[in-house]
Amino acid sequence: MADITVIDLSSAEELCTEPGALERVRRAYARLEPGDRLEVRSPIAEHAFAVRAWSRKNGVDVIVDEPSDGFRRLILAAPAANG
Repeated sequence: MADITVIDLSSAEELCTEPGALERVRRAYARLEPGDRLEVRSPIAEHAFAVRAWSRKNGVDVIVDEPSDGFRRLILAAPAANG
């Protein structure tokens, strides 16, 4: 069963033009093991936009993208190990 790491960006006030929130996502994704998931939560629309754009640019699968109780919830999937 895949592990899920959760990043809550609710306290991050920077917009997508500032690297703080997206850098946190990038670093957390880089630490995932094959098959793991990264859940990103944020009430700031620009964060979700930036995560989607970064995911497309880097070939990262966004397997969930939905509103959830006052914030946007995105789940990114790390590729499964080959074999």
